[in-house]
Amino acid sequence: MVKLEETAKKLIKTLKETDFQILNEYNVVLLPDFFIDHFIKLKNFENSYEKIKIIHEQGGGNYPESSQYITQGGNSANTALALSTLGVKPHLICKTSRFGLYLLEFFLGKEGVDLSCVKTNGKLAITTALEFEDNNSNVMIGELGSVSNFSYELLDDHDKKIISNSNMVCVTTWNLNKHGSTLAENIFKLAKKHGIKTYFDTGDPSPKKHEIRNLTEKILPDKNLEIVGLNENELKYYSNSETNTNEEIIDTAKKLKEKIHARVDVHTADFACSIKDKPVVVPSFKKTNIRRTTGAGDAWNAGNIFGELLNFDDDERLLFANSVAFCYITNPDPVHPTIQDIINLLGNI
Repeated sequence: MVKLEETAKKLIKTLKETDFQILNEYNVVLLPDFFIDHFIKLKNFENSYEKIKIIHEQGGGNYPESSQYITQGGNSANTALALSTLGVKPHLICKTSRFGLYLLEFFLGKEGVDLSCVKTNGKLAITTALEFEDNNSNVMIGELGSVSNFSYELLDDHDKKIISNSNMVCVTTWNLNKHGSTLAENIFKLAKKHGIKTYFDTGDPSPKKHEIRNLTEKILPDKNLEIVGLNENELKYYSNSETNTNEEIIDTAKKLKEKIHARVDVHTADFACSIKDKPVVVPSFKKTNIRRTTGAGDAWNAGNIFGELLNFDDDERLLFANSVAFCYITNPDPVHPTIQDIINLLGNI
């Protein structure tokens, strides 16, 4: 595991030497999901459950003891917004409703995300997330809308041109899309035909356990896939093994890498590691002042993609990704960090 202070100094130097004026020349395509997220913050599960139960048993009533907010959601949309905040040019491909496009323009379009590939003949996807402050857990109740049936056949010539002219294409939310495997396979094939880097984040595979074997035997080993980003829970599913310690997680990631062509990038609450030839491991920041329980993985992917585009060393790339995620989940508002925010954070290590 690298020394955090030394890597932070190295990364600060790299960032300060970066020409921020050319960042928007880097184009990243993300697909295929956008959700509108409705967050309900509650203090703890037991007390909230008892109060809701009483209201239910009396036939209905109000429960005013919560703070709430609405924001953009979805792995692709969140990652796109985080990349835009960092200065990169993201392009979102998804299917939603006309109202969904209005919301996208409000949350992402005005922040620089290209929405010219958004299809509006579908249904808005919505997630209501109950967040419990006592243990930083959440329960997400979702309406998948058009996310559940986004297929490769929905792409038109404009979409394919945007992909072929990009620097990287990132496919997410395999877990919620019934066409997820064929979409990923065809996107990676199209991208590599044009020399475009490919990135895959499947999401929590538990809703599609019956397709995990096909994913691990066909999609993940695809030589057109260059980078797979995942957390320790997803790693357990794809390795079919228990990973209870940090050492076991790293060892399991190494074994997964032996079976696939892609680089394996794993992020956990304690560390992040990247495995291509040999593991590079960077510790995470201490879990203090956590303000939200969702979106850390999307922010981490954005940081990881950014570092890949700018050819950071592995230790710098992982620390940068950790920093983007940490800044996001500790911000009182659901706002992604700028590069200056990252430099300020690293300067305090």
